[in-house]
Amino acid sequence: MAVYPKVNKNQLLVKRLSYRIFFAVVLFFLSGCSTEKNTVVSRAYNNVTAHYNVYFNGKESLHAGVAKINNSFEDDYSKVLPLFKSSNPTTATAATSDMDNAVMKGSKLIQTHSITKKPKRRKHRSKSYIKFASQEEFNNWVDDAYILMGKAYFYQHNYMSAIENFNYVVRKFEDDPSKYTADIWLIRCYTEMERYVEAYELIQVLQGDEHFPKRLDGELATVTSDYYARQLSYKEGIPFLSIAIKQAGKKEDRLRYTYILAQWYQETGDTEKASKTFRAVTRMNPPYKMAFNAQISAASTFTGTGDADKLKKELRKMLHDKKNLEFRDQIYFAIGNISMKEGNKKQAKEEYTKSASLSSANLYQRALSCLTLAQIYFDELSYKNAQSYYDSAMVVIDEKYPNYQKIADRYHSLTRLTDNIYTVEREDSLQRIAKLDESTRNTLINQWIAQAIEKEAKTKKDEATQLSNQSYFRSNDSRFGLSKQQEGAGWYFYNPTTVAYGKVEFERLWGKRKLEDGWRRADKRNAVEDVTAESEDSVKGNEPVVKKITDTKSRDFYTQNLPVNDSLLTISHTKIKNALFNAGRIFKTEFSDFPRASEALEDLNKRYPDNAFSLASYFELYDLYTKMNNQEKADYYKNLIVTNFPDSKYAKYLLNPNYFIELEAKADSINRMYQKAFLEFKNGQYSKAGQITDQIVTMQPDSALVPKIKFIRMVADGTQTNWGAFANLLTEYINAYPKAEPKPLAEQILKLIQDSTLANYQNLVNIGYLNDKIKNSELLPENAKGTDAFEGKFSYDEDLLHYFVIAYPKDANIDLNRLKFDIANYNIDHYTKVDFDIETQNLNNNTALLLIRSLNDKEQGLIYFRSIIKQRSVFQALKNIKYVNFVASSTNFREITADKNYDEYLKFFVLNYSKFITGDFTDEVLPEPEELMAKAKAEENTLKEKGSFVTITPSTSNADLYTDEETGPQNFVIAVNAPGFNLKPVAASFEAHNRDQYAKENLTIVQKQLDNNQLLIVRPFKTKNEAISYFTKAVATRKLYKSLDTLGYRNFIITDANLKKMNETKRIADYLTFFRAKYIGVETTPANAVKTAPAAYSGPYKQKIDGLQSFLLIVPKEEVNADALAQSIQQYNTQNYPQAALKLTNNMLDDFRIVIKVEGFTSRQMALDYLRAISKDQGVYGPIQNANYRNFIITPENETIFRQGKNILTYMEFYKQFYLAK
Repeated sequence: MAVYPKVNKNQLLVKRLSYRIFFAVVLFFLSGCSTEKNTVVSRAYNNVTAHYNVYFNGKESLHAGVAKINNSFEDDYSKVLPLFKSSNPTTATAATSDMDNAVMKGSKLIQTHSITKKPKRRKHRSKSYIKFASQEEFNNWVDDAYILMGKAYFYQHNYMSAIENFNYVVRKFEDDPSKYTADIWLIRCYTEMERYVEAYELIQVLQGDEHFPKRLDGELATVTSDYYARQLSYKEGIPFLSIAIKQAGKKEDRLRYTYILAQWYQETGDTEKASKTFRAVTRMNPPYKMAFNAQISAASTFTGTGDADKLKKELRKMLHDKKNLEFRDQIYFAIGNISMKEGNKKQAKEEYTKSASLSSANLYQRALSCLTLAQIYFDELSYKNAQSYYDSAMVVIDEKYPNYQKIADRYHSLTRLTDNIYTVEREDSLQRIAKLDESTRNTLINQWIAQAIEKEAKTKKDEATQLSNQSYFRSNDSRFGLSKQQEGAGWYFYNPTTVAYGKVEFERLWGKRKLEDGWRRADKRNAVEDVTAESEDSVKGNEPVVKKITDTKSRDFYTQNLPVNDSLLTISHTKIKNALFNAGRIFKTEFSDFPRASEALEDLNKRYPDNAFSLASYFELYDLYTKMNNQEKADYYKNLIVTNFPDSKYAKYLLNPNYFIELEAKADSINRMYQKAFLEFKNGQYSKAGQITDQIVTMQPDSALVPKIKFIRMVADGTQTNWGAFANLLTEYINAYPKAEPKPLAEQILKLIQDSTLANYQNLVNIGYLNDKIKNSELLPENAKGTDAFEGKFSYDEDLLHYFVIAYPKDANIDLNRLKFDIANYNIDHYTKVDFDIETQNLNNNTALLLIRSLNDKEQGLIYFRSIIKQRSVFQALKNIKYVNFVASSTNFREITADKNYDEYLKFFVLNYSKFITGDFTDEVLPEPEELMAKAKAEENTLKEKGSFVTITPSTSNADLYTDEETGPQNFVIAVNAPGFNLKPVAASFEAHNRDQYAKENLTIVQKQLDNNQLLIVRPFKTKNEAISYFTKAVATRKLYKSLDTLGYRNFIITDANLKKMNETKRIADYLTFFRAKYIGVETTPANAVKTAPAAYSGPYKQKIDGLQSFLLIVPKEEVNADALAQSIQQYNTQNYPQAALKLTNNMLDDFRIVIKVEGFTSRQMALDYLRAISKDQGVYGPIQNANYRNFIITPENETIFRQGKNILTYMEFYKQFYLAK
């Protein structure tokens, strides 16, 4: 039996009472710590809890995330390093969870510990108390919480949210030092977003603020130097980076900034300071990779004044270090640089060659080594060697490589030149061999075969050695973790270790290659040539296909191209003639190598005295020797031309240097007189028209114009005589000019006379029966010189494409990136379905132009013009700059650029478009842009009696559930895809809008939830047309949607019955399909429209559109999940076209658009049928119906042209004319 101690009841009561008192005190204390009270206790409690609990954890998450970001990014030392690793786009998702946690902690601190209630009012209030009581926030850590969230958003590259948080701190805590921290991070945000004007303004403010904390000097210097670095203004950034280095608290920051400073010195050409600073880096105990690159860079910046031998000795010593095995290409390149500085070019070329041969993984270094060698050989005029190294470089560089276009242009020029040089050498060699007797020829071929066999044996031996080395590497299993147990562990690609090893082996053998057809080829051009050659061979009809022999050990290989008969010899000589002339032209025009050019052309005329290029080559030689100041030789070729080719334009020019100017003036006079004759003819003044044509004939017009002149003369004579004589004149004309443009018209008039139906010839002229046939093509609208105030210089054609143009001084300090960004934002807001191109170009030495292409016609151009010029914020980058803006048709813009002056056009613009050519006007003189856009949209969508209406039939889907009601009540709906978003500001905007614009309609606004969408419903509208009118004006009034700028939302009109059905199905997408068809998808066919023949196409695309076709779907990168879309299309193809060999690819068109391509359509009709079918499939197109996408079909040849220009509008014009119209 257990024995229990006796319990003292008094002690137990005391103990219970003490517990109760303790809990009461704690409860009392906690109730006094509520954020609803502002006492010393509550402030102390919430400050301590916020700091050491919530804020501490959030800050730790931020630090952990920053560490992950820095560890995830590997520096590329071949380029100038960024000051901040987080600037790289790839780091945005490196620490998502940590940054999300930091945002959550900051938000929690604000929600649970923010104290905004004022403290209890004191009877005696000091100044310090009054200042204390007037503040809005009484927790010392709330501002830090906002900065913490701003930083977390910043590292996630959500710069708008970051700016919002930092701006809040600046506004609400303007007397707190945290304001300056927020300002510094605002500078970083603006710099990352390339909003350089705002960044610079803030930098200026902080630098001039006498209260700016000294402890932040280093951070301000760092962000200022980053601001300059982003704009490649390294010279301006160097002083600030020097300050940042001195102020840097962490060793890794100081080390990084010092290395970057050395790079900046190198970029600005201060090689002495660069070398000194790189060497300083090596003494700071940096990581191995940085130390190596600093040492290499220090050698690369050698100026030629130090101890070169010692430096090269150090570098050669590095070659023997196993750790530098993968860096040998850089070491040899550095040694080559030193040799060049010493003036030892031969040694330098050897070192650069070693560097190029060892660069397999480091493609940047391989390109640099090859391009350096290419430049050396080019400077030495060793064109074949230069072309070889340019060719090697072009394999590994892309459009993003510095000076890519310049490199590519030189490469292509050299390739054309060397192709011609090799042609001459090859054909000369073949002719020499062909002339040998058979015995001698066979002996020579036997030698070549022996050399080929020896070379093949050597190649096999080298390959065996390579395989042996591979076996050694594979046998070293422990190095890659490939144990015996792993060998049977499953399929190769399921084992990441073997895949990684395979990648290493592939790159060791082949280097880094893109995944594409013909990836093995060093020169991709050969792939194209091979395919072309095969194609040409395959279409030669019944001619036998001669297969090329490629075996160098075969005798036939060396005899297959020998010109052994007269016809083959003639072909060989023709190739040499063409090649010599082409080479001479390239030497002269593309390389200004006049001696080599004259040598090639002299050789041409010496070898072939009577050749097809004689006259042209003589003139080229005359020009070359004139440029080389060899007057004797120049006169020799001048006399040859004048003597042997006296009637040529070259001879006339040499005898009269003004010949071509006079010829052009004469042609202009003839054109003016012809226009005058045509106008008289059109007005029925046939006698005057005939007299003018007689004068034109005496001026010896161009042969193409003569038949048209004769036609006017003949008609002028015919109308003054009887019908029989007129018929005879027509018959004579038809016989004299059987291929003339007006011949069909002459035949029609003759038939009318023969049928006795030509009662009044003038009537035919008046209705335009003749005009189009006898207009001179040189006098079409773009070239016509009329009788208007501008003498026909500018076109009045309102249907041409128009451009919006801003002209500004070239020397003005304008932030072009900011200007383009603001215009692009305006376009996105007002023209969501239009792709505008924004370009810049120089007009003359003093003026530059910014163009927005293309607006459909004059009307659209004026709407755009009058809308955008009202937006002052769009032109903020041009503040205090003298500029003009206008719109011009494509034809008139060519006139402006040809004149290199816009002054005359501005007079035309003011008379015919608008008087507002600058930003200097009051707000009252122009209607609101929203009003203009609403008016334009209303005109497009209002159902007026303009003809018959065609409604677009919707595709079969759940949209068939809905019914169309013309007269029933309607609702206007905004669907916002953000379940927790506060719609009250939007509702307030629409309530104010309704009071101002629709006071009599008694409209009400209600909110509803539909799945993940919130609905804001404006009701009721009595009819469909009333609802459409409201819809049109609302969507054009952008200020109504200001609070929705960052969210996805849709507007539509819906009846009560359809709204009920939509609530049941919970699928807005289906209703939107119905809405577009029944409310928006209305096309008008103008009544009594006169059909005119389409204008002749003059764009870049090829009109031959039969044969192979591809389907292209272009979607915006940011709005669409391209991989999921491509998968949907692939599934659609598999289900619906199982027998067709369709191939799907998915790649970038540019930085912001993705192309999904389906190829394998053998005809235009097949591709069109596919496009029509797939576009109706909601499984494919449903997810992208709210995105700005384009789809069409295209030939392979036109796709190449399209991808070069990337202008969708240009192709869509072609597509409508040649695909859809047919």
